[in-house]
Amino acid sequence: MVRPHTFDGMLDKARTTLDDAISGANSAVATLAGHDRGERIAAINFPVEETLVREAVELLDRWKSLALSLVKALDHATEQADLQHRRLFDEKAGLENAGLLSRKLARGPMRPETIIADLDAVLHISAELDLLFKQARPEFVRCFRDCELHLEGVIERRRKLDFDIEQVQRRAGDQAEKLTYHRRNRPSSRHADLQTEAEAGYRDLLAELDTIRRQEKDLQSARMVRQRLIDIYERLAAVLNGQIAAVSAMAAKLTVDIEQRIALLKALGTEADPASGTAGRTATVESLIEAFDANVLAGHDLAVRKAHVDAVFTRRLEPHLLPVSAGPEEAADEAQPEG
Repeated sequence: MVRPHTFDGMLDKARTTLDDAISGANSAVATLAGHDRGERIAAINFPVEETLVREAVELLDRWKSLALSLVKALDHATEQADLQHRRLFDEKAGLENAGLLSRKLARGPMRPETIIADLDAVLHISAELDLLFKQARPEFVRCFRDCELHLEGVIERRRKLDFDIEQVQRRAGDQAEKLTYHRRNRPSSRHADLQTEAEAGYRDLLAELDTIRRQEKDLQSARMVRQRLIDIYERLAAVLNGQIAAVSAMAAKLTVDIEQRIALLKALGTEADPASGTAGRTATVESLIEAFDANVLAGHDLAVRKAHVDAVFTRRLEPHLLPVSAGPEEAADEAQPEG
């Protein structure tokens, strides 16, 4: 069994990465807020913007990966503790399908006090990780809402540009019609004074059309800037939303896993020396046990709830581990009645 204290390093990395991820996301959202207010819109350095968001997304993904690995590692340690508990009553537990070498290398059952000490350490890490989840979720929710709010502002500015572009295009169309009318109705060369006046008017219309075209070009350029910003920061918003769902799934699993560990701890307590059960136990673990004892529903339908949160955990965070669904032909075959 892997010693639970080896999880300390994983927890430290997760804590540091979470702080960095929150800082990176806040920095990116603050930059977006400036664009929402229209600041520096004419001189945006898109490579810098893209790098800022990409680094924030990478940190968020790294945090989720570290937290996911820690939740799974703690769950695996609990499975090993449960196996050791069963081996107190059946030394062959867990070795039914093991190879010959594994059976030869298998140690005898661990002492209950040793299993309890390992579970205490796992519970301590679990409590610390639970605090991280409680810190992470409101931060991600706030950051996501701010990102969405500023995105809506940028999108609204782009919509206004769409309206302005339509107006300018309409003016350009009207101006083009006037130019066509003037070309078709030019005075004959016999009326030199009228022809000169018409040509001057035509030049004025042409100059005004050029001005309108330049206005449209500027508006189109501004729209492209807004749309590119939207594309960049929509990715950040999607990742933040995914982080909220991931933290919720991991926290829900961890809550049930903690109940499982405490229930196993209590079962082991009947086999261990009463004096050694609480020796060296941290206040954090004691508070978890007290909360478990105070909750009349704690441990109720534990196996069913554990299966449910594990299924949600896998579906949201490890979809590649889900069983492959049957193809249309296989499904049709399975649906055929017998006989």
